[in-house]
Amino acid sequence: MTDFETLAGVHQGLFVLLLLATLLPAYKAKGLVYVQTTRSLKKSAGWTLFFFVLALLLFSLQVFMTWSLFHSFGWLYIKDKLIGFLPLILLPLAVGLFVSVPRLSRLAMGRIRSDQKQASPAPSTVETVPKPWDEPLLDTAVVDHLTTEETALHETASALEIPLVKSTSLQTDTVDAAWRHDASAPEMIVPLQATVLGALIALILQFLFPAVTLEINILAIAWGAFVTGTSLLWIWQSWKQHRASRPGELRRPHAMLRFIRIASVLVLFGAGAYLWGHQEILASVLPDQLKIADHSASAASQGQHATLAAAPTTGHAVSVTELTGPRTGEPDRQFTLTAQKTTIQLPSGKTAEAWTFNGKYPGPELRMKQGELVEIVLENKDIEDGVTIHWHGLGVPNAEDGVAGATQDAVMPGEKHVYRFVAKQTGTFWYHSHQQPSVQVKKGLLGALVVEPAETEPIAGYKRDLTLVHHTLGERGVTLSGRDTLMLDTVSPGTSVRLRLINADNLPVTYQLLGTPFQVIAIDGNDVNEPNLIANQALQLAAGGRYDVSFTMPNRPVFFAQSKQANGKGLLLSPDGTGELPSMNAELPLFDPARYGSPQALPFDLSTHYDHEYQMLFDLQVGFYEGRLDGLWTINGKVSPDTPTQVVKEGDLVKMTFVNRSFMDHPMHLHGHTMLVLSRNEKAVTGSPWWTDTLNVAPGETYEVAFRADNPGLWMDHCHNQDHTASGMTMQLIYEGVTSPFEMGAGTRNHPE
Repeated sequence: MTDFETLAGVHQGLFVLLLLATLLPAYKAKGLVYVQTTRSLKKSAGWTLFFFVLALLLFSLQVFMTWSLFHSFGWLYIKDKLIGFLPLILLPLAVGLFVSVPRLSRLAMGRIRSDQKQASPAPSTVETVPKPWDEPLLDTAVVDHLTTEETALHETASALEIPLVKSTSLQTDTVDAAWRHDASAPEMIVPLQATVLGALIALILQFLFPAVTLEINILAIAWGAFVTGTSLLWIWQSWKQHRASRPGELRRPHAMLRFIRIASVLVLFGAGAYLWGHQEILASVLPDQLKIADHSASAASQGQHATLAAAPTTGHAVSVTELTGPRTGEPDRQFTLTAQKTTIQLPSGKTAEAWTFNGKYPGPELRMKQGELVEIVLENKDIEDGVTIHWHGLGVPNAEDGVAGATQDAVMPGEKHVYRFVAKQTGTFWYHSHQQPSVQVKKGLLGALVVEPAETEPIAGYKRDLTLVHHTLGERGVTLSGRDTLMLDTVSPGTSVRLRLINADNLPVTYQLLGTPFQVIAIDGNDVNEPNLIANQALQLAAGGRYDVSFTMPNRPVFFAQSKQANGKGLLLSPDGTGELPSMNAELPLFDPARYGSPQALPFDLSTHYDHEYQMLFDLQVGFYEGRLDGLWTINGKVSPDTPTQVVKEGDLVKMTFVNRSFMDHPMHLHGHTMLVLSRNEKAVTGSPWWTDTLNVAPGETYEVAFRADNPGLWMDHCHNQDHTASGMTMQLIYEGVTSPFEMGAGTRNHPE
């Protein structure tokens, strides 16, 4: 597929170039009226035509790039450009082509309109010798000063009635009122100026409102500004034409007057921008106290979500505090996790100030069996801003989900909180704090969680079961299960090995497994149907995603490390615990979950009728969040708490379409549910059913996913790049009738981001 980032980047850059290119003919045309000679006027008009053609060619290139985006990525990638941005340039450019260009061409060829010739004839440059009965051709006083030859010439010309042509030095080439009338015509000037105005508004919309077709009020304001600005330009240019059409010499206004005019316009626009910016800053500051259920009131007024969110609550209202795991009964497994600040020493000898569970980095691996009642006690020793635990990918009751301000209050220093749930799924999961996760997860508040099948024998006969957690610990860099050096392990040939890979970072990460063929047997804790044996394929994990990989140990070393960035780090397995590190192959193709394994009967697919269908457009736009000017990662042009809210009933089938029009990956993570991937880039999944809870949507990718609403509550649905979440890239999935007593915001203890 065509490189989206390159194509979209060029397309955006062309809006800047178009603004500059349209400025040239508009500026050149504006000065035509002040040109002093017809020769210079014709030359200037020719240059104006050249610059206009240049702008026209650049716009044609923009149209071609728009078509290329459509051809490679589809309608949703050009909808706002084609409907919202380009018409603002196309309309005045077309008027300029059919109205301004003919007038400029006449000027460039030295012609003015015939009606102007009749209305204001140019001074004659030919003088006819008078008849004998007319006044004498030459004054006697003048004749006395002429030479004999000149007198003879005039007498001969008089006798033969030959017209006398004035000398070149006396012949005029000065631009008169008729020329100035045509050179200042608003029909010629204003379309060029309106093109600049349209290009400027389109550029502003591109960067501030990339999803403008979802904000009709913004689009109406943009067109209102365009029409108003064009009208004012017409009035101004009409006055200038009237002034220029007066007889006599027209001089360009004094430089100081021009400076004052320009400065006044800039001050006016600056004041408007300041007032708008100040208002936006105030509006971007989140309330000190906010309930998650309130999001639907503000966000659901957008388009397709309006009727859903406005639907009245029916039946008995249920608080999230009632949606708990079993509160009684002896637990089958008990764990205590203490959140605390710890100075840790990495295997390399480097030390780091980390936030840990039980003083370990990563936190202790929690293992349990399917069907067991699990009790986990969270204690906060010294994390001042509080802490929670979210069980990433594990389907737990809503009250156990660990989201501060939504399902519980953050646990402050000296406090504790008890989580109880039945482990219904099997697979590889992980846990992390969901209080200020963009800070706390980076500092180390995370760990692996594994749910084994209920049988007591080792899992499916695997003799070696290794969990590998990829994480970046601040300035100390990338670690693999807390190690920043090479991990060595001895594995006998013929041993069945299972690697559980967890990406606890903000960005997708690519690993290579060299030295053996392997199978990807599970994705995000969900078994793959009939996984086939593969080799020489790189594994890219979404931020928050997991792969389970299995292989039989060969009689040679096996190396697992991050592509391009191994630097002596990774896992080396060998029969004797030694071996040389193989070089990483930078050209390996990526493993494709959409084409892997064998198909299986599905509970729903692309042909299914869904109770709700949502479309999410991911964009990057310039704006304010919490009073700061920043690049915002938006969903349908909004950031939390104004992002779309999905309101459902238990049992509903829900389909969501993710469209990434931005320049970064967005790993979309839905709490409490597992999504079935239906299609990628309009192509249906043909391999094993692809179930996931964290789906990486790369730039230029479009995914259709679906799930059944079978776990009542208030659930986050957000980008798992925690920095994006912290700047508002999060939504809510809310079941009708479910409420929460908890609040979030600066005035509370809860900061889930």
